[in-house]
Amino acid sequence: METEITFLGGRVETFGATAEIKMTQFGIEVMQRDGDDAVRVLFPWGQIEKVTQRGSAVAAVYTW
Repeated sequence: METEITFLGGRVETFGATAEIKMTQFGIEVMQRDGDDAVRVLFPWGQIEKVTQRGSAVAAVYTW
């Protein structure tokens, strides 16, 4: 599933199917792995305008 995060101010970040996406009480947590290396980033809800997720069987748009 591909995830697109639109931030306040118009900046957009897109994460492919290999990224692990979690929606937590604090914001969107993204975990990206590359072999033995992993990077985890938390985007706070206060900076996010919209989240769009698309996959072969599902599509969803979250706004607030």
